[in-house]
Amino acid sequence: MRFCTLAAALTALLVSSMPASAENVGQATRVARFAYQTPPQTQRAPLYRLNPVVRNSRIETVPQGALEVTFMDGSRLTLGSASSVVVDNYVYAGPQGAGQQTLKMTKGVFRFVSGSMPKDRVRMETPTVSIGIRGTIVKMEVNEDGSGTINFEKGSGFIDNGKGQNVPMSEGDVVTIAADGTIGTPQQQGWTAGDAAVDEGMNPFNRSFGGTESGSGGGDGAGSSEGGSGTSNPG
Repeated sequence: MRFCTLAAALTALLVSSMPASAENVGQATRVARFAYQTPPQTQRAPLYRLNPVVRNSRIETVPQGALEVTFMDGSRLTLGSASSVVVDNYVYAGPQGAGQQTLKMTKGVFRFVSGSMPKDRVRMETPTVSIGIRGTIVKMEVNEDGSGTINFEKGSGFIDNGKGQNVPMSEGDVVTIAADGTIGTPQQQGWTAGDAAVDEGMNPFNRSFGGTESGSGGGDGAGSSEGGSGTSNPG
């Protein structure tokens, strides 16, 4: 009971401390261990399940932590251990309306499942490349030096490094990115991020949940403002 009361108080503090102009674009739907959000012009604060996610905010997880964010269009972003992303832009006016979604993956492991946002208006960016999609599930690892691996688990799209390389990606393709942004040759092969939250989805009681809809099921998560174990200290 004490944990729930404290978590609720922290949630209220987080919401009340956000600038009046802060725009909610989604919410945290799964949290494991601990996650944080830094909205524009606001200090970093814990991010609990069902807390709003704010446009232009940085969201991050601690080592061994994980987070699932569900945006207004139904798209879902899963962050694995020690991962960080900036919700650089998000405008949603319905499936047929003018909108835009831009996510900047700074470092870590991620899984993105597209929603009803028009796919030509969705972009994911790493420090070295830009990723466009067409009805897609994308997994990736982004290293601090900008290198990494990108896997189009479902659907197709392209990767552009802004230096003359624009590489089409088909379903099942895996490609490596060098620290200078050079894009390797796509290969049809299996790839795992090595992080259960990204590879299997986030679910209660440590149950695996595979398939193309991984990450949609589950419970409150350890960081829930409504419950959960909550026994670990923030990293």
